[in-house]
Amino acid sequence: MRYFLGIDQGSQSSRAVLFNGNGEAIEEVAEKTALHRPGEGRAEYDAEQIRLSVERLLADLLKRVDRNTKISACGIATQRSTVLAWDLNGAALSPALSWQDVRAQGLIAELRHHEQAIRRLTGLPLTPYYSASKMNWLLRHSDSVKQCSRDQLRLSPLVSYLLFHLLDTKPYVIDYSNAQRTQLLELDNLTWSDRLCNWFDIDMNCLPACKPMCTDYGNLATFGIPVKAVCGDQNAAMFGIGRLAPGVALVNIGTGAFILRELDRYAQSQDQLTGIAYADRRTVSFMREATVNGAGNALNWAEQSWGIGNLVARLPVWLQSVTEPPVFINAIGGLGTPWLRGDINSAFVVRGDYTDAEKAVAVIESIVFLIMINLAIMAEEAPLQLLTVTGGLARLDALCQKLSDLSGYVVTRTEVAEASARGVAWLAAGRPAGWRIEEAGDAAGKRFLPGRDQALERRYRIFKESLQGRLASDRCSGPER
Repeated sequence: MRYFLGIDQGSQSSRAVLFNGNGEAIEEVAEKTALHRPGEGRAEYDAEQIRLSVERLLADLLKRVDRNTKISACGIATQRSTVLAWDLNGAALSPALSWQDVRAQGLIAELRHHEQAIRRLTGLPLTPYYSASKMNWLLRHSDSVKQCSRDQLRLSPLVSYLLFHLLDTKPYVIDYSNAQRTQLLELDNLTWSDRLCNWFDIDMNCLPACKPMCTDYGNLATFGIPVKAVCGDQNAAMFGIGRLAPGVALVNIGTGAFILRELDRYAQSQDQLTGIAYADRRTVSFMREATVNGAGNALNWAEQSWGIGNLVARLPVWLQSVTEPPVFINAIGGLGTPWLRGDINSAFVVRGDYTDAEKAVAVIESIVFLIMINLAIMAEEAPLQLLTVTGGLARLDALCQKLSDLSGYVVTRTEVAEASARGVAWLAAGRPAGWRIEEAGDAAGKRFLPGRDQALERRYRIFKESLQGRLASDRCSGPER
């Protein structure tokens, strides 16, 4: 039996999962990562702590595995658009600025006249969530970065920093999927762009060398395991059940929610994102992606803002008991696609003295509503027949049923708890057909059939109308407390 290792460094935790040759998880270790919010619009990690967490997990997992176990390959998935500055010796010069960090909003405003060209070149809208504007901020405002000579400076997403420390050859490299999320890579030739680097004022010599997602990256230092795949966490999640069938969209609901489908050819979108689904030395495929920023982190926000203790554990009961929740405009972390707006405040459509249960269910429904708006856009581009859901919040039966009722699609939930780790391990294993989990909702998961919920449909209409009004208004009310 051959075995394959999947490493997933995500927004809330680092994980290492060992899979056998049939794609079954046989060992798993995890460690939470601490996100710091030092100011309004700022979100950052201690880069060294993230690196150490991954190294500890690897050592811990491999101690648990029989010494005769042959681990044939490893894949590494990381959170995208989280970026830091570091030097040639691997020492971090800055915190790792999270993808959630929007401190570079000022530069985005300066570049608005290039917005359409940037979208055309990169497949991405112009927002501060991507890496390039954060790199520029570090160059302008970080004293340690300013003091580092340009020939010693490295500016990169987190993945490059981790690969340097994890691999025996200490390379300075990046895969195409993470490189694209810097907003400095041209999709048509998969190379760093002179124009984009010039607009964002980034020295191209500070950037890592680009490589396909599936290629030989080297071996894990001390362990000798070859790393055969590297990609962003959502790219990996799309392959967590194997390759998606045509007409199927994956809805991965974690810290944020991501709606993904593979494209049969490269195509731009004015409302959603175009990304790299897969790339090796010979082929490249693309995906359509939509984002909801406020999913799991919206529940965290609700716990803190409203003082609701143990919210997530109480949700299953609340979702069954609350039948008429209020409507909540969820702009936690900013509105994702198709609006990409950070100036809308979260609030109830109608203010009231709501119970904790009503508030919590309202947040869950807001996540469903935001997903629904993006599904409708995606279905206009090409018909959808089925939804597959993964991620922590997908374990809520009521959420899955609401999504099915509102969309009219059959929703299947797989029991792949660690979709990103499994997806990148599948890529490292060479995309074996035997790992495929069918979207039939059989013993491997659960199927939710669409029904008619007129009250839910009414709340969805209210949500859309109210949100549209807020988007059109110059003034938005503050968050409901």
